[in-house]
Amino acid sequence: MTASPNSAGAPGTGAKLLDRLRLPDGQPYSKAMLLTFAALVVAFSGDTFRYTIGWTGYGAIVGLLVALSIVLLVRRKPQLRLRHLPLMLLLFTAWCLLSVIWSGYRIETLAGSAVQLATAFVALVTAVSLTRMQFLRTLGTAMRWLVFGSLAFELFAAIAMPAGVLPPTYLRPGVLQSLLSTDRIPDPLPGGFYWTHSELFDGGPLQGLMGNRNLLAIVALIALIVTIVELLDRMVSRWYALVASAASVAAILLTDSATAYVAGAFVLLGAALVLISRRIHRQLRWVLYSVVGACLVAGGILVVVFNNEVFALMNRSSDMSGRGSIWRAVIALGSESPMLGHGWISYWAPWLPEFHSLAVVEGMPYHQAHNAFLDVWMQVGVIGLLLFIGLVFSTLIRTWWISIDVPDAPRIPPVRPGGRAHVSAATAAPFLIMVALVVQAMTESRLLVEGAWLLLCYFAIYAKLRIQDPAMLPRRTVSTKTGPVRVVLDTKVGG
Repeated sequence: MTASPNSAGAPGTGAKLLDRLRLPDGQPYSKAMLLTFAALVVAFSGDTFRYTIGWTGYGAIVGLLVALSIVLLVRRKPQLRLRHLPLMLLLFTAWCLLSVIWSGYRIETLAGSAVQLATAFVALVTAVSLTRMQFLRTLGTAMRWLVFGSLAFELFAAIAMPAGVLPPTYLRPGVLQSLLSTDRIPDPLPGGFYWTHSELFDGGPLQGLMGNRNLLAIVALIALIVTIVELLDRMVSRWYALVASAASVAAILLTDSATAYVAGAFVLLGAALVLISRRIHRQLRWVLYSVVGACLVAGGILVVVFNNEVFALMNRSSDMSGRGSIWRAVIALGSESPMLGHGWISYWAPWLPEFHSLAVVEGMPYHQAHNAFLDVWMQVGVIGLLLFIGLVFSTLIRTWWISIDVPDAPRIPPVRPGGRAHVSAATAAPFLIMVALVVQAMTESRLLVEGAWLLLCYFAIYAKLRIQDPAMLPRRTVSTKTGPVRVVLDTKVGG
């Protein structure tokens, strides 16, 4: 079943206002796109809201977005069944919830699972409400807004508050004392407490609206990926793409995030593999996979053997900015219950004795393992880790096949008469973004929470709804196995 790019927004109250909100190419947003835009902005910049209006206000916004998603799903009435959804996503979230049985902090496990499932639910509603091009365009707009907003915020901070900006919620009585577990406030405060250090005029590193340079860098990298594929498919003008790309590159460079640099390199490798695989016979692809796999294994071995030299080239210590000590602490805690873990919690609750002082680097407590896979193992054990790896791997494979599935991809008409149409670049975006997220997961636990978890769930569901054959084979958009669920397809891409 097909849907026009703007069919998700029904006419009625607010139609005139919606019509005034336009995409970069002048096309209007639908209501579902606006809801997705809001969900993406909130998911990727949660600290912006928590720093300003606090957890209560942030919780109210999240609750409103979930409620609106429920309304949207009820109105669309998709005939969903469990078999339509990715098995690994179902098993992993179910195992996390089941861990409440042996968890030492059951209330927190229930709360963490509720947030995890609510985020996955928003991803599900998005997958059945928007076409893949609508989602891509909404994602690109949201990421670009965050990049532009972060650069503007850093400019304001550098001019008006050159000594740095503390989150307003930290200035409330007793908050810093609670975070530091002492009544004596050090001067200066540990750097991790600052929203931004106002270092734009010093060349960075910047932290942006998100208050985290690594998160800002990944947001900028996603914005760059989407902007480039939109330009190639003529969804945005050249000037807009140039400005947006320049802002994204500037944000990546000014954050000086080694994670983003490595992720960007892997994204370039992924893009090259997509281009090659689209042009060669299916049997030759397995040769390509073997060569690339061998090179990755060899590269990994070299990094391990020459880790000091490799990190020195990136101006980083082999401890990776204190991550080594965090990983050792997490491994020690996880080793106490390696098979089942200590119980799901997603972000660590700092008031729990297990996590209160588990990861402290230079006086700043951290509430994640800085490695998504290690974090999952510590929380839900070997079984949970295997399910999570299965979820990530199956999503990578499915988005990969969609990216190289030439018959399923829309064609972009030529600019000049007599020219050749080219295969849409946008169909490769989910795979390239997944590559960036997986690389980020090696040094951050973001893939388990908020924006990255939302994208992982969306890509997993989106890819499953578009395919029918076994996971290792190219897929087609047929519903013989997924059943009569409505899968919204794009009728036109580009101009």
